[in-house]
Amino acid sequence: MLRNPLVAVVPLALLAGCMGPVRYAPQPEVPISAASLNVARDASRKVEEALALDGDFQPGDLVRLSFPYLPSLTTDQRIQLTGMISPPLLPPVQTRGQTTAELQTQLAALYAGKLERPDVSVSVLEYNRPPPPQEIFVIGEVIRPGNFPYRTGTTPFEGLARAGGPNRDADLSRVVALTPVDGNLRAQMLDLSATLEGSARGIDYVAPYTILIVPPTGIARDVDRARQIRQIIGFNGVNIGSAITLIQP
Repeated sequence: MLRNPLVAVVPLALLAGCMGPVRYAPQPEVPISAASLNVARDASRKVEEALALDGDFQPGDLVRLSFPYLPSLTTDQRIQLTGMISPPLLPPVQTRGQTTAELQTQLAALYAGKLERPDVSVSVLEYNRPPPPQEIFVIGEVIRPGNFPYRTGTTPFEGLARAGGPNRDADLSRVVALTPVDGNLRAQMLDLSATLEGSARGIDYVAPYTILIVPPTGIARDVDRARQIRQIIGFNGVNIGSAITLIQP
């Protein structure tokens, strides 16, 4: 039984008194570059255009042709390797390169001479090759590196948050963003620590498929390099202790 509750309180009070001031002091408002949103939208548009070139259908997809006024004609079928499907009462029809709306229009025109009410709808029940999801990638000195779903308006800070935040070795002053632009990767250095420490400089949105690389601090790099050297020396049977001073080249 605890006789004097102050015994537990005093050490906490002393510890709180020794703690330093809060390190971060963000500005009340941090502007976001409008140009970066244009880049993100342009990247999304190009991905959509690239997917549209292939159309909505791929061999092996399971599609449904629905006839609201003649349900008995409704059918589900796989698209053949040639891209063809076999609609009821019609010869095979090519789906390659078409969107769902285009295929519906074509089928309605073909059924116009065969059905009194040639309404037909097309839907994909199962994709054999799903369209690639829009993502961002966060690697380096973060808690949970990986790929994360993209949404319009994503900032580097949201990317870091999804990755569990930076770890203790992270250098937020030199985060690298690799953004796909016209078949190339555009590299940009981001000083996220400046924003957290009160800078009023703007921050950018990230585009789909951006890779955020959080590097280690200089001290962390030296420590890791020293660890590697010790492992190599130890493997060769030589032990010179753990005190190794490294000189930057």
